[in-house]
Amino acid sequence: MPQVTGVESVTAEILGVSRETFEKLSRYVDLLLQWQARINLISPTTVNAIWTRHILDSTQLFHLKPAARHWVDLGSGGGLPGLVLACCLAESEGGMIDLVESNGKKAAFLRHVAVTLRLPVRVHAERIESVIPKLDHVDVVTARALAPLGQLIGYSSILLKKGATALFLKGREAEQELTEAAKEWQFSFQSHPSQTDPKAAIVEIRLL
Repeated sequence: MPQVTGVESVTAEILGVSRETFEKLSRYVDLLLQWQARINLISPTTVNAIWTRHILDSTQLFHLKPAARHWVDLGSGGGLPGLVLACCLAESEGGMIDLVESNGKKAAFLRHVAVTLRLPVRVHAERIESVIPKLDHVDVVTARALAPLGQLIGYSSILLKKGATALFLKGREAEQELTEAAKEWQFSFQSHPSQTDPKAAIVEIRLL
């Protein structure tokens, strides 16, 4: 994969998305940067690398499960990866994603983007433990920079036991977290290399 380092360097081709999806992602980035002035949605140190550090990092999840239709994103924050996935799902018949974010201001941002861009999104401004039991027919559960792997499995275990797959973005601590999670849970996993960070991985989890 080619190295990309700035906003101008990222194209629809690099992201592997259509022109329409790329336009939605561009509008999302604009809204994110507008709200960033009022709410800390992403680390200020990553603003200049938003397309590579955040957008590309999120679209790679969609490409792992392009046939999945019902996604759930835990601790969505500023919409990474949830709103990025929603932009990708907007062109998929029947595609939709539930975004779980207990912070009221961040949930308001998620709703604003979803309405503005007409995305297939449901925002839940509640704690994860309250939302998960209400969901059904979920294909994929995602989370990014939220909690250790064992805790993420615990959050999503109800859905995983019903057949959902988890895709969790993890950094250099992925192997250690897998070891710790295996002490509490029985699962199979596959580690996918990250396209944006050679030290990171996408951990795919299925409960046994």
